[in-house]
Amino acid sequence: MAILAVKIDNLATLRMNEFFDYAGHCWALSRSRDGEDAVGAELEDFYEGTVRSGHMEGVPVVFIHGDQAVGWYISATVYRYIRHPSLFLEGNICADTRNVRLLKHSIFVEGLEFSRDKNYLVIESGDERYFPLKSLINEDRGPFETVDYAKTMADDRGKNVGRKERISRLLQRCEIFAAEIMEDRCQGIGTVKALAEAALEVTRMEADNVNGWYYLAMAYYQLGIVRKGLKAIDRAIRLEPDGDDLLVMKGNLLVSNSCLEEALRCYEEAYAIHPAESYLIMAGRACACMGNPVAAERYYQKVKDPEILKAFEIRLGKKKLI
Repeated sequence: MAILAVKIDNLATLRMNEFFDYAGHCWALSRSRDGEDAVGAELEDFYEGTVRSGHMEGVPVVFIHGDQAVGWYISATVYRYIRHPSLFLEGNICADTRNVRLLKHSIFVEGLEFSRDKNYLVIESGDERYFPLKSLINEDRGPFETVDYAKTMADDRGKNVGRKERISRLLQRCEIFAAEIMEDRCQGIGTVKALAEAALEVTRMEADNVNGWYYLAMAYYQLGIVRKGLKAIDRAIRLEPDGDDLLVMKGNLLVSNSCLEEALRCYEEAYAIHPAESYLIMAGRACACMGNPVAAERYYQKVKDPEILKAFEIRLGKKKLI
């Protein structure tokens, strides 16, 4: 079987894409992530492939950045068309995580030059570049990084679990993921993606579930997907108009969208429902972002607990308040 060499444009995203374990599998793209084509690979480039081939199985895949191999899939299925296994994953190359290797230290490889129109090379057994790459994969020498496991909900899907029970389990996991994020115990984007997956599943199963929409908005907020976050939190607020935590989440999303006056109104409404002093800090910061430090300090001065001011690094009487 030929070896597929795939060009990596951005090393920073390896753990979020090619080496991100989703339900026991990793997914990669053989086209640029900036592209929008539905076709990931022209399978007729393989000796065994034809224009009618939908996928190729048992393909070794090596990932190349510059002149360095950064990792490989020992055996993978390569699809012609891009697939979307989850909300935040796309790819046309799929491998069992047990066959995935991410190097701690990249290895020099020679003679791999990619064309402008393709992010991959098909290297057949007669090619002089084939044997060095094949040896690299077969020898399986490390040291290797641990591939991050995505905390997905897939483990429940094949079980005989009732609808209500499944929603309850999903919400319990949302609560765990949200706590990790809020308490700064989140060790990677996998937790945020898992929160989004679980919350989205809840909203699909029960469209009037307030918590599902809230957790989905939280995940979108963390991921910087503001418009979808606002749509999600608006759904939650329609279901529970007096939810102070919902209004605060909407305020946070509006700040991210530079809608500061609207955000301030959300914080004020939340404080009117439940006078948590942290809401005053948020309102003050919204004022500071609007360039009104005097108004910001007025909100900060209403905070009676000095520990809250300390936690948010607020110093009263200073010219610059954030």
